[in-house]
Amino acid sequence: MPHFRSRLPAMVLAACVIAGGARAVPKDCSIAPIPDTPVAGTVGGKPFVPNEITVHVTPNGMQVDDAKFDTYELSIQTDGIFNAATVHVLVRAGGRPDGHVYRVLPTDSISAQPAAAPGTPEIQGWDLELESAGVKTSFTQDIASMRLEFGPRKAGMYPGKIHFCVAGVGAEIAGAFSARPDR
Repeated sequence: MPHFRSRLPAMVLAACVIAGGARAVPKDCSIAPIPDTPVAGTVGGKPFVPNEITVHVTPNGMQVDDAKFDTYELSIQTDGIFNAATVHVLVRAGGRPDGHVYRVLPTDSISAQPAAAPGTPEIQGWDLELESAGVKTSFTQDIASMRLEFGPRKAGMYPGKIHFCVAGVGAEIAGAFSARPDR
């Protein structure tokens, strides 16, 4: 919180808030419950209904000092290749995401995010694109919040749940999924 040296800036800020000039606090999907229904949602007022959900694993995809990580890319696709929500997470090399909860907090502060290693968020990024809504955004453009839970792997599939919100583009995607490995 900035320290004001005079009362004038504080009064201007208060006037903006009272007049409705301040942005609403976005929903925090990192703590919100995740429904047990199949994953779906809306993006920019348009339906987001997945037709393919995959996980791409890159063994030893990243290293931070002495910590080695496999990278996992969850892709929830709808209406073709350029219409997807994609999440990039870190898992200790040779480990599994099974039973782990990954979160993105609704802040643009990297140091405030849950970390896989010092200064390294466990969710490395996300992308969201839905052509019919005119939405193409990512973690470099908008603040989001997310809760991603992976369950125990079954028959080679990655079951899980996600609750993902990007207030700036009117996106909320939530529910259960079973992702297949992409190779």
